[in-house]
Amino acid sequence: MKTFSMHPLARGIHMLLTSSTLLLPTFVLAEQQTEPPIQEEQKNNEEKEQQDIEIIQVSYGYASVEKKDLTGAIATVHVEDIADMPAGNIMQNLQGRVPGLHITTNGNPNSAATVRIRGQGLGPLGNNDPLYIIDGIPTKSGLHEINSNDIADVQVLRDAAAASIYGSRAGNGVIVVTTKKGHEGLDFNFRFNQTRESYSYDLNPLNTEQRGMAVWRAAVNDKTNPNSASPLYNFDWNGDYDNPQLNSVNLPAFTDPDNLQRPADTRWFDLVTHEADVRDFNASLSGGDETSRFYSSLGYYNSDGIVDGSNFERMAFRLNSDHELIKDRLKVGQTFLLTNQVGNLINDLAGQILGLSIEQQSIVPVFNDEGGWGGPVPGITDRDNPVRIIEQNRDNNHRFNKVMPGFYAEYSPLEDLKLKSSLSVDYSQFYFRNFTRSFKAGTLTFGDRLTVDNNWSRSIIASNTASYKVVLDEKHSFNLLAGIEQINFKRESARAIGSGFASNDRDFAFLSQATRDVRVEGDGDSWALDSQFARADYNYDDRYLASATVRRDGSSRFGENNKYGTFPAFSAGWVLSNEEFFNLASVSNLKLRLSWGETGNQEIPGNATATTYIPRYATQSLFTNQQDEGTAYDITGANGGTLPSGFVRAQTGNPDLKWETSTQSNIGLDIDLFSNTVYASFDWYQKETRDILTLTRPIATLGEGAQKWVNGGTIENNGFEMILGYQDWLSFDGWEDLKVDASFNLSKSRNKVTALPQDVINSFGGNGQDKTILGRSINSVYGYVADGLFQSQSQVDEHATQAGAAPGRIRWADLDGNGVINENDQDFFATTDPDFIYGLNLTLNYKDWDFNMFWQGVEGGQIRNNWRLFTDFTSLNIGSNYGSRVLDAWTVQNSDSTVPALTLVDTNGEGRQSSFFWEEGSYLKLRNISVGYRPNIDLLDKFGIQEARVYLQASNLLTLTPGGTLSEDPETPNEVFPVPRRITLGLEMTF
Repeated sequence: MKTFSMHPLARGIHMLLTSSTLLLPTFVLAEQQTEPPIQEEQKNNEEKEQQDIEIIQVSYGYASVEKKDLTGAIATVHVEDIADMPAGNIMQNLQGRVPGLHITTNGNPNSAATVRIRGQGLGPLGNNDPLYIIDGIPTKSGLHEINSNDIADVQVLRDAAAASIYGSRAGNGVIVVTTKKGHEGLDFNFRFNQTRESYSYDLNPLNTEQRGMAVWRAAVNDKTNPNSASPLYNFDWNGDYDNPQLNSVNLPAFTDPDNLQRPADTRWFDLVTHEADVRDFNASLSGGDETSRFYSSLGYYNSDGIVDGSNFERMAFRLNSDHELIKDRLKVGQTFLLTNQVGNLINDLAGQILGLSIEQQSIVPVFNDEGGWGGPVPGITDRDNPVRIIEQNRDNNHRFNKVMPGFYAEYSPLEDLKLKSSLSVDYSQFYFRNFTRSFKAGTLTFGDRLTVDNNWSRSIIASNTASYKVVLDEKHSFNLLAGIEQINFKRESARAIGSGFASNDRDFAFLSQATRDVRVEGDGDSWALDSQFARADYNYDDRYLASATVRRDGSSRFGENNKYGTFPAFSAGWVLSNEEFFNLASVSNLKLRLSWGETGNQEIPGNATATTYIPRYATQSLFTNQQDEGTAYDITGANGGTLPSGFVRAQTGNPDLKWETSTQSNIGLDIDLFSNTVYASFDWYQKETRDILTLTRPIATLGEGAQKWVNGGTIENNGFEMILGYQDWLSFDGWEDLKVDASFNLSKSRNKVTALPQDVINSFGGNGQDKTILGRSINSVYGYVADGLFQSQSQVDEHATQAGAAPGRIRWADLDGNGVINENDQDFFATTDPDFIYGLNLTLNYKDWDFNMFWQGVEGGQIRNNWRLFTDFTSLNIGSNYGSRVLDAWTVQNSDSTVPALTLVDTNGEGRQSSFFWEEGSYLKLRNISVGYRPNIDLLDKFGIQEARVYLQASNLLTLTPGGTLSEDPETPNEVFPVPRRITLGLEMTF
């Protein structure tokens, strides 16, 4: 018997038009045959095997797709690998784990992470941050504002084919975050960990006597009287400059003219740092039935930084739910996040505090004899007392609140047709009442000041999508998506300032009590996006894959003629392992991927196209202590009172601004071997970013407000990414069921500037002629090349003419060969770009035990070691403290030293930008090592516990650097909050 029917696609359309309540029918063959029982049984077994295979869904542009169908470069983060680490910011915990994702951070309790996906654009003159999508809500603010314990899935969209559907803000890559959802049943999960942080510098600031010895040696080298070098010391020595001998360093009874400050031997670094605690608590309740599911959580995170007084506290509440109102037809759901974050000013000043703890002389006491603050006196650089900064700012807290509600409704009129509407809000508010108390510390005297900041921002995101899945003849599979989206953003900032309070008590310091210098400031911004997008994914017989995406964005930030930008992308995949001719049994999967696409960037102020004017009531003269009246003018001739103000141009508008666009090509290869126990992925990419949105830095002769936003500059990035892995259950004698999961990833990225506006080109160094940043990495460093130290007078005589040259001084390379060292002997000598970054992860599971170890490294690139200004010189900041390296400075008897001979006068210009301060930035860190234990289930059942785990984890225990590296931590080489060592003990239970 034969059965005839219309074409399946025509039938589907016909039923869609005639009845929205009917499901799309199962496609029927033109002639139906009964299969033999053996074939039927074989088919059932194959179907059962396919059902047993886990289908991995990847979040991918307003929907999800099966991982096997991917043609773009998308990296999945294994959240379980970082579950034991404190949940302050998940991006900090992802360093080195995803190829192509370069993350830099520090140890500040409330620090955000700097994230770069596949290189960067114009660095400080452009926007380089990726776009974050949190449960469908786009944001640029990062992930430090949400509770990491709530995150279920993180996808990194690296190439344009994957990211282009987000179009306008996807030029720097996209990170898609999905938070946890509910499930059937009811579970209560409790998680708590306690962390101890510690850190120590090896800069070794000199004590009071040692610093006196260094001053004496510098004066003797200069052939000047040491007892005239500083009012802080009197030296007992033999007076022989050719064979000097120091007998003792004598200190005065008081160091200040008022006889209030006695000499001390203060260990500043020890006073401003301490071992710190981090507490991370999270409780979640999830559950539901067949029609409704929910997930709710309450997280509390409290981190004390290693700088005394630094602290960050976050309370986060989340509620996610979804409800099936009509089975298989209508579903609604929501996500909701509410956070309250409290930080303090010490977090922001921590780098300054640590710098002062090295720079401030140990002879300065914390307190003087009257109980006031110790501080600089004659002979000491006018640097503040770091302990005072801490103590007078412990209560200067700022609060940040975020609310992110999202709602959606999804309707399926047909089985494979989904219509979805969503409305989301991203609202943030920042409040900071910063009271600076009046104080006197040595010669430093400052009055009080109150600054109150109250800022808010909000984004409203509305989107509507339609997706349709079609399967023809069991071989042709189509996934179609179309949608529209509108984003409306608004921001407003207000600041009020006042001084002259009657008391230093914060409880009485309010703006109404200010008696002088009272003023208010404020600004705001707003913009809107109007977008349309579509995507089509095609799969033929799991062998040939293709995808096409297009997005059209209109932005209010651009002029009338350039409001809209269109961003297309195409990708294709060939699964060779599914071809009939492919018969390598060892290869489980082999897929070749190709992609090309464009993405955009619109990160400029809303008024960038307009010329703006602002009142400027007074300006400080650069040459006198007087200030003029700025734009204020005594127009009435009253010779007093409040002066009316005019306006000055602040910015020149550019109505011709247009979209910044990135074009990217990608070639990828995915391979799985030996029944998926060995896996690998390789990607090569080339990316060009053109029409980069840049704020110019014009020369002063162009007048007030000459700077403007322009489309200028082209950057090329290209690189290579790979990941190799192995996972399997192994058995050894006495070791049964040992699960091993090991992976290694490596990425390499190159950056080159190919075009820049003329008024921007010199912002990156060079001479503006034959030596410019063009053709080089945007991170290139320009300056002089240090060629070791002069070892003798004969070397000085044989070298090019160099002002200040002498034995023991830095020798500058004569790059132009004209026999004179001058500004023409500068060149680009280094780049901060690493040669490659890498990570190695190892996870072992044996019975109730688990173990994880993760190494992260950077190879190549240069870092500037600013600490050498203090550790290697007595002349560059003569009133500061010095490091212990100066005790091993160059002398005729110690000519192997790399520390220049000590001097009190920098006649050789040794503080100039030069290769002397730059060193290799390579390092290898033991980022994470942890061991966990899950008690026996039978034991847990007695207490009503479904699952429990206790774990011990450590971070940053070991850092390996190449020989000759002077920086203790190349990751944070300068006056920033260092990355501490962490030991964590944690407990997790599910009831």
